[in-house]
Amino acid sequence: MFLYYCIFLSLYLQDVIGGISFVFLLLLSFIILLIVRMVLRKKSYKRKFTLATFVMLWLFCFEFLLILYEPNTHRVSFYLEPESVYVNSGISLIGVNTVDLQNMESKKSVEELLSKQNLEFLDIHEITNLELYGSKNRKILEWLHLKKNSVERMRENVNQYLGQEDVNINEFLNREHTDANSAELGLALTGLIIRGDLQNNLNFAVTGAISKTGDVLKVGSIKEKIQIADVSGFSYIIIPIENAEEVSNIQKEYSRNIQVFDVSHIDEAVKLINELNGKN
Repeated sequence: MFLYYCIFLSLYLQDVIGGISFVFLLLLSFIILLIVRMVLRKKSYKRKFTLATFVMLWLFCFEFLLILYEPNTHRVSFYLEPESVYVNSGISLIGVNTVDLQNMESKKSVEELLSKQNLEFLDIHEITNLELYGSKNRKILEWLHLKKNSVERMRENVNQYLGQEDVNINEFLNREHTDANSAELGLALTGLIIRGDLQNNLNFAVTGAISKTGDVLKVGSIKEKIQIADVSGFSYIIIPIENAEEVSNIQKEYSRNIQVFDVSHIDEAVKLINELNGKN
């Protein structure tokens, strides 16, 4: 029984079957197990099939939400204006505005739709089943309060590193549209500037997640973020070192004027900012 589930899940994650087909196979397996259990007379076998039927029902309920995610086929990235949380800090948060489109046949059909609406975009990404499955699982964990949403994690990580809350940062985090962790590094640097632990007279584009101890963690859409920083006129962008390899590949296909600096810890970002400002 569990073997069949693993096979169905593997086929789904490899994009061989869709979410509706996957859920239907689980439902069919449950019905078959239920029928077998009803016709069995021997109690020992009946107990085993009762357990198997219950487990299959649980798996069906757990995976049923995939049907809601199934229509999402493509993710489009649009330009998002860089934002500074604190005036004259010189730290600008770089994000990407993403929109999921449903039931689109191909990238070409998405391009045609955007062209008709005269919308400029940065990238079109075909959403995989693996990505849909991850989104579904994260949402379930949040519903069960087993996982904090991105804003709560961002607030906790930034405040934990800074050791205090700041009204400017809280105002940014309290916005309804704030839903990503890539602003954490920029918020932490801004917090250091606000309380006077860091002085900066230059303009930096910043993206990166952080841990509570200040380690800088990988973020997504790095190509689009560098493009946004570049066209917005920034000379410098600070990114996580875990994105460095991806950026080196981007350099081969995208000519840019911006300097990219990768860091593994907030302390490295602070040292970099001090050096570029001509301070020891």
